[in-house]
Amino acid sequence: MREISQFEPETNAIPQTLIQLTQVLEKLLEKTEPDTEERLWTPADVANFLQVSEASVMKNYYYMPDFPKGFRLPSKKGMGSRRWYPSDIKKWCERQKSF
Repeated sequence: MREISQFEPETNAIPQTLIQLTQVLEKLLEKTEPDTEERLWTPADVANFLQVSEASVMKNYYYMPDFPKGFRLPSKKGMGSRRWYPSDIKKWCERQKSF
């Protein structure tokens, strides 16, 4: 088990207050949360980015010829969850500016 003092290399001091402990935990979480550019987007993530409903993404945008198709994750039944690379969705949005 890791000790809290390992997470404060500058001072090597154990947090004495709840505020200090909270700050240490926040630093740890920053290091462990994936960057949104690194993780794949779900239909809900795409909808959130486009500020539309998830149904709009799958019923309207997904069938546009130039909308990124993304890919399906493998599953036992062969129809896994659809995912996109954030950069593909952002590039598509940039191309839409000309309309």
